[in-house]
Amino acid sequence: MHRRQLLTMIAAVTGTTMIGAGRALAYQPTGTGENLFTAADAALLDEVAETLLPETDTPGGRAAGVGAFMTQYVSDCYRAPERDSFRAGLRALEAEAETGYGRSFMEMSPEERQEMLQQAAVAARAQARLVAEARERREQSLDQQSAADTAADEPQEEVVEPQLHWFTPIQQLTLFGFFTSETGATEVLRYEAIPGEYIGDLDYDGGPAWAT
Repeated sequence: MHRRQLLTMIAAVTGTTMIGAGRALAYQPTGTGENLFTAADAALLDEVAETLLPETDTPGGRAAGVGAFMTQYVSDCYRAPERDSFRAGLRALEAEAETGYGRSFMEMSPEERQEMLQQAAVAARAQARLVAEARERREQSLDQQSAADTAADEPQEEVVEPQLHWFTPIQQLTLFGFFTSETGATEVLRYEAIPGEYIGDLDYDGGPAWAT
């Protein structure tokens, strides 16, 4: 699965373009910077990833080290406001666990975690639709202003747009981290090194998608 195809899939699953999608497509080699999160943050995200992508006959999110990937990716590739929003999302996750189940996410049973994240996924999809509608209205308004040649000094009404649900970036990075990891690419998807043998006509056997 090519990275661009993966980003398209993530957008379809979460209802919105992946945060930092352009940076996810950058192939220039970069150094790894300071990880701004704690080991406890990575452990929490590992458990979230494992709930979303549990181990079955193939490895799950925890085995792929998705939690550590998320903290490093957010530290290196998210802009400061996006990082702040992601941190706020972690706090919101824990707050919902305490409010709904009376304990931290790490203390919840697998069934409780699944129930909570399923509910969050539904809410996140609904919120993503509101965000998309708000963006469309803003773009239409800008087009109308441009067509009317609005005076530059004319005061503009400030509009507070809705924000994505805290679950959305976590879900996006779980999918992105897992399917670009060695574990996900070689043990869940089928992997073939490129360049490789050319087969011009191959019958599809209904198996998993290719990693490359």
